[in-house]
Amino acid sequence: MNMFAKLFHDLDNLTKTNDRLDRLVEYFKSASPHDALWVCWFLSGNRIKGAIRTGELRSFVAGWAVLPVWLVEECHQRVGDLAETISLLVKGPSESKAGSLDSTIRKHLLPLRGKDSADRKLLLSDTWSHLSDFEMLPFHKLLTGGFRMGVSKGNLYKALARVGGVEPSLIAQRLAGDWSCDDLSFADVISSSLSRDTNPYKPYPFCLASPVLEEVESLGSLHEWQVEWKWDGIRAQFFSLGGGRGMIWSRGEEAIEESFPELTKCVPYLPQDICLDGEILAWGYDGLRPFARLQKRLGRKSPGASILKRESVRFHAYDLLRLEGNDLRTLPLSKRRKKLEEVFAKIPNHLPLGLSEIVNASGWDELSKKREQSRDRGVEGFMLKRNTSSYESGRVKGSWYKWKIDPFLADMVVVSAQLGHGKRANLYSDYSLAVWDNTGSLVTVAKAYSGLTKKEIEEVDRYIRKNITGKYGPVRSVRPGIVFEVAFEGAQSSGRHKSGVALRFPRIHRWRQDKKPKDADSLDTIRGFAGIQDICLTENQGIDENGNMLLF
Repeated sequence: MNMFAKLFHDLDNLTKTNDRLDRLVEYFKSASPHDALWVCWFLSGNRIKGAIRTGELRSFVAGWAVLPVWLVEECHQRVGDLAETISLLVKGPSESKAGSLDSTIRKHLLPLRGKDSADRKLLLSDTWSHLSDFEMLPFHKLLTGGFRMGVSKGNLYKALARVGGVEPSLIAQRLAGDWSCDDLSFADVISSSLSRDTNPYKPYPFCLASPVLEEVESLGSLHEWQVEWKWDGIRAQFFSLGGGRGMIWSRGEEAIEESFPELTKCVPYLPQDICLDGEILAWGYDGLRPFARLQKRLGRKSPGASILKRESVRFHAYDLLRLEGNDLRTLPLSKRRKKLEEVFAKIPNHLPLGLSEIVNASGWDELSKKREQSRDRGVEGFMLKRNTSSYESGRVKGSWYKWKIDPFLADMVVVSAQLGHGKRANLYSDYSLAVWDNTGSLVTVAKAYSGLTKKEIEEVDRYIRKNITGKYGPVRSVRPGIVFEVAFEGAQSSGRHKSGVALRFPRIHRWRQDKKPKDADSLDTIRGFAGIQDICLTENQGIDENGNMLLF
């Protein structure tokens, strides 16, 4: 455990990517295979779920530290991270009595899931008596599911590839999908053997697109690119496994075929051992529907007949990764597209399967004009894919680009804030943003925490601390004074939000220090973006002119 704790703290302190890669390689070469596999599992985005509830954990900490629960909760709010709060309040022995990472997880963490509250308290007390202060923070990061070490999946794959002497893309496929430390070994992960890479049931690492940051003409001739509409749905890979079986993997590497049974019914019409890359879209008799309709299907493991009929979907394919057992990812896109069209030429039209159309234009100017049709079509712009590109793992600059339409923009007022997490735990960096309604009150329409520089966050934090007008749990209402220009992808009517609208992907575009709160936009403006004719707000809903949060 001590060796893992040192890795955790080292990676937390290092700021350069190459230094972190070197440290990971050093760890994987020296750690035991069991410990190294757990690190792979956690850095792949997995978490141990259901071990303990946070309220119960705070109660146990209060008992151990001989503090009232309310004081532990206040400490948590001030620190901003529960694992860090526990590591500061719980004092273990000066020297570690814990074993390896593998034994600590199996003896002290995993058993928490199968015990009642009293037994969990005893087991956790025993754990605290074994862990040194140096090990407290990394252990509780694992326990609370807040495990982050500043290492992306891509960098994990690069580090393991250096250890095993293989391509990062092979490592990525081996660690894709649902796997545990009991059905895979570290030797399997870094092996130079290709035996594991013939498994058709595992998702391939998704090829991702970079945003177009320069003038689109800088990409060269349009004839070098395949242009498609950028669909607004769920990215997925659709496998036909033979025997009438199919699997659908989301980009989050979750098997979601149970949520979309109408798609798996199409498997008999597909060639065996095929993998399609595409998008699951909300689709009805009138064609493409808004993403909000698709959201009603998410998380439903066994959707009923009524929801299947009311909120129908379609799989739109735009790439072919595997066909008849052959991996096609290294072929040029133009050849993969030709094979994909041949596959769809044999698929009946009545099925909820479609082929993403190619958009043709004589040049960038004509394409730019077609891009202006995006919102009317319900899409997000264009995907630009180089005809010669292979299907690579992750985001590879120069192969695929997303040329999105410009976002909606609106000026909004900061009306409340919360402390952030991690390195922002002591800064008010999570903001609630409001616009004016027709009664002259500020109503919250969005929350945002990204888009400001570190210096700007610190400056906003100073303003917030001097202008707090109320406390509501971890939330601090703020006297109106700061205006942000907020970017968002769309707006829709929402009965779940008190403002009556919900924004899609809101983020801070810039700090409008040249504007006063009175200059902020109105709710009618946001309604216009959503195409909403009328929204009736409840009485006393919003923020008054002094920045006090009105109760709803």
